[in-house]
Amino acid sequence: MRIFTIALLCFISLNVFAQKDKVDKAELSYAQKAAEIKAKIWGDNAAEFDVKVIPESMKKESAVIIAKSVNIQQTTGSRLKFFMYFPTSATRTNKVTTYRERVKINDKVALDAYSSLSYQRNSDESKGFLYVKFTNKMDTYIGVKIIKPNGKEVIVNTGEEVLIENNAKNKQGKLAIPELQVGDIIDYYISTIELVDGSESDSGNSHYLYLLAGEYPILNYQLNFQFNKKVNVYYINANGAPAFTESTGENDDKIYNLKFKDIPKFDDNLWSSPLRQFPYVELAATYTNKYLNFLKSEKDKYNKDKSRIDNFIKDYEDFLKDDKYLKLNMWMGNLRAAVKEHYKTSKELKAAPLDSTMRVFYDWWKQNTFNLYFERDMVMTTARNTRHAFSRTGVYAMARYLLDMEVDFDILLVASRNKGSLEYVMEPNDIQMMIRVNGDKPLYMACDDRFTHFNEIPKQYQGEEAIVLTHKKNSLSKFEQKREVIPVVPSKENYINSQFNIAFVPDNMSNVKIERTISEGGSMRHADQQALILPEQYDEIYKKLLGADEPAKRIYSNDTKKAIAELKNQFEQARQTNETNFKEEIKGEFGQEPLELTNYKVNSAGVTSVNPVFTFTGTFVMNNFVKSAGGSYIFEVGKLLGTESKIDDSKRQRKTDVYMPAARTITHNITIDIPKGYQVKGVEELNHQEKNTAGEFTTTAKINGDKLFITANRIYNHNFEKAAQWPLIVAILDSIYNFSTQKILFEKM
Repeated sequence: MRIFTIALLCFISLNVFAQKDKVDKAELSYAQKAAEIKAKIWGDNAAEFDVKVIPESMKKESAVIIAKSVNIQQTTGSRLKFFMYFPTSATRTNKVTTYRERVKINDKVALDAYSSLSYQRNSDESKGFLYVKFTNKMDTYIGVKIIKPNGKEVIVNTGEEVLIENNAKNKQGKLAIPELQVGDIIDYYISTIELVDGSESDSGNSHYLYLLAGEYPILNYQLNFQFNKKVNVYYINANGAPAFTESTGENDDKIYNLKFKDIPKFDDNLWSSPLRQFPYVELAATYTNKYLNFLKSEKDKYNKDKSRIDNFIKDYEDFLKDDKYLKLNMWMGNLRAAVKEHYKTSKELKAAPLDSTMRVFYDWWKQNTFNLYFERDMVMTTARNTRHAFSRTGVYAMARYLLDMEVDFDILLVASRNKGSLEYVMEPNDIQMMIRVNGDKPLYMACDDRFTHFNEIPKQYQGEEAIVLTHKKNSLSKFEQKREVIPVVPSKENYINSQFNIAFVPDNMSNVKIERTISEGGSMRHADQQALILPEQYDEIYKKLLGADEPAKRIYSNDTKKAIAELKNQFEQARQTNETNFKEEIKGEFGQEPLELTNYKVNSAGVTSVNPVFTFTGTFVMNNFVKSAGGSYIFEVGKLLGTESKIDDSKRQRKTDVYMPAARTITHNITIDIPKGYQVKGVEELNHQEKNTAGEFTTTAKINGDKLFITANRIYNHNFEKAAQWPLIVAILDSIYNFSTQKILFEKM
């Protein structure tokens, strides 16, 4: 026994030393590679990376990017592997990406931004089974040097990095740059080497997007791509961006270069849609091989004689008319049966108003989209609420049903106003689909988040041009095309109405107790619904509304009993987060968590068009509204509107158009109990109105008995304004900010 113990200790010791030796060699290899890359990059004599002086006109900028470059080299090809004694094919991609910047630091804000670098140093997600290994590794190398005003160069010791995460398969590094000062130039690079094996259908695919605008002005900017000949490359140059210079390198490599000069900074970041307002280039690289191309059906092949959008439209049309997807679509039979069962008889179904049958149909579609559960996906926190339906599949199901019902409808193809326009779509998923039912008035069915109502147009599509596909006869085999603009929902239908009842806490009048009820409609309710409604609550509402099965009967699993137990467990864990969810909402609104929170709940979930208003309540205590002034108290009443920001002087002029979230109305009705023995001073200053064609901000205040009543109402009339209208919006924002700083005095009598 004693001998065995000693032998075992020796074995463990030898194994530890072996592991240590392996790690040491890996670190040595990493250091050698880092040195090679450093010598190559610092040895690059590109003139733009040797500039030390910026134009006089830019010396007041926070920072100026003297030079910026992105260099990407990608090689992708097939590799034969043997799995269980049979040959199988995999795709190996070797990619080297080097990002480099040379930046003049002009103030402390920029200094803070560049005073450290955080990066993924190494990762290894390689997987193996028996004799087969699929590599998935990434290593990152960095270099930093500082150029002082006198021309002296200081090379930063990257060996002094701190590994925030440090294990064999994941190392995350952070490098502090303490010697950097205002007036210096920092020149740094981040170089990443990736080696990935994967299936031929998805590996070798890369997607890059570069906006030709930034936080700081850029004097010189280069994009350089190199791909081996088996990689298929497509790019778009949007909004006036120049085209790549294309050339051929050794072994028929495909080379794409682009150089820019004097790129202005992106100033207009409030309510902007950068991919609509600034030039950008987007490039996609896809691995191709002859075997995969041979297997593609005729409809899957890209027609080079047509525009990209026309190819995508054809792809959507072919998808819609293909009957084979009926067998793959789990919703189809369920939807038909559910609607027929709701109306009991075919006669009742035919006699029902169109908007009623469509509402039932849409609610069943949501039930079968968001309330089915799979063993691989049992997370039931509010994070689940942010998911969106796949519009392509959803519209396929809807269109097939509407054909059966002989309902007149169109299919709308639209791009989100937060992304590139239809003319610059890069991938099929850049286009979303909606159904518009045609009758006495149009009825919309959109595949968006789980809180989207029947006949609700998601805010990101309002005012956007759509491609309208009208099917011919009673089939989806042929379509006519036209273009129309999707309506914009008026501000009165997108609203938040907040009711406040406020009282000083008797034993500590520096604190206030707030009873708050929030009612939200239209697009303004989605964010709070996502944050505050638990998936379990959502499921229960739809179960009652539709008479659906219990959640346990909507589970797809190889071990149903185990999955049911896990679903119950996940529901219970999510309930434990409910109070935290409400506290986070308050913190997001007022910039501080409440001292106490009680009576918080969702009164009306507002998840269907039958009950469309979302309402929640809560009673909480806050300590950041009142300050003691001797025997009196100063109430910062403007803070009740939430956290408001002042428009900086540099933001008062605008060159780009304004993309509002939505046309909307936000109202605060505030009632404050006046403590006995106190009088209120400064009420008159709370009355104000700013009104113009862009919107308005109106406040009124009055005392009635022992209560102070304040109403603040802001309206934004449109979801889009031309840049010329920006001063009108600024006038409204100024009024809101000024009110947010208002104070009233509760004076001891």
